[in-house]
Amino acid sequence: MKGGSRRDGLIERRRFKRCLPSVVMGNVRPLSNKMDELTALTRSQPEYQECSLMCFTETWLHKDITDQIVSVDGFHTVRADRGLAILVNSRWCYPGHITINEQLCSPDVELLAVGLRPYQLPREIPHVIAAVLYIPPSANPTSACSIIHTTISKLQTQNPNALIIMSGDFNHVTMNKVLPTFKQYVSCPTREERTLDLMYANIKDAYISTSLPPLGRSDHNLVHLKPCYVPLVKRKPTTTRTVRRWSEEAYEALQACFEVTDWPALCEPHGEDIDGLTECITDYINFCVDYNVPARTVTCYANNKPWITKDIKAILNEKKKAFRDGNREEVRRVQGVLKRKIKEAKDKYRRKLENNLQTNNMRDV
Repeated sequence: MKGGSRRDGLIERRRFKRCLPSVVMGNVRPLSNKMDELTALTRSQPEYQECSLMCFTETWLHKDITDQIVSVDGFHTVRADRGLAILVNSRWCYPGHITINEQLCSPDVELLAVGLRPYQLPREIPHVIAAVLYIPPSANPTSACSIIHTTISKLQTQNPNALIIMSGDFNHVTMNKVLPTFKQYVSCPTREERTLDLMYANIKDAYISTSLPPLGRSDHNLVHLKPCYVPLVKRKPTTTRTVRRWSEEAYEALQACFEVTDWPALCEPHGEDIDGLTECITDYINFCVDYNVPARTVTCYANNKPWITKDIKAILNEKKKAFRDGNREEVRRVQGVLKRKIKEAKDKYRRKLENNLQTNNMRDV
């Protein structure tokens, strides 16, 4: 019985595992009187049970509507009173790893942006920023686009590698020209024959959309965005390269090899042929290096972080060993060292890129 229980739990976790967050979004008009139906959906419908985020607009929440009224078991509610709410699945992201990055309300646009660090993401994506927004029909399109562009650009600058999802009721406004690097993924009608509720993301080939019935008597259909993203490690092949293990012993052996070499015997047969002499000397030096300096083959994956060094890998192994030994004090000590080393490695890599850009060395950028 116990083994079956563990097996069922493992199957459930694997079934829920996603590369990117799945999203249910829509205009609910309002939310508080539809919580019974939403609760039933999250307990019976797989699209709601397994979704990572539920992003709603026109929630019409205010201070007299408590969090308990608009909460769903298994989800953490982030709200911006008046019209916006994001429900985060606790199986996908721990509530303590949710932060509000931006919140604004103007006559032209309402916006709520939340930073999320879920349990699992592809290595090339460090975290997720989910923004939900509402643009009223009376809004000035130019002003709304300007506000959204400024806010999203700021978030991109602060979080250059994050996945940014921007969903909501856009009404008469589109962001294709304002945010050209974002792709719009809702392809089904959301209100009668019109597509007013949209979702943009800064990653291509990430989602497919399907229409869901409206929540309660809302006049907008809900939309389910299912991820179809293929991680970088699966899209690009691995490469291998040979790495030399240079040590004091290797240097001494190579020096001894050169000292006993009869250089005139190598050079005299070529006479005035500079090209032939260069090729001969180069081949001989490479032969000596191959013979005296040990080498190993390293596999490089497309999603490897360029700032990770062998010192960081060694510290990670040291932390793992301390954890297995049950030495909590050592784990904390090593964690402090690891944090410092990662910061130093990132700073060194940043300075390397800046120097390459300043010297116009685009090959190594």
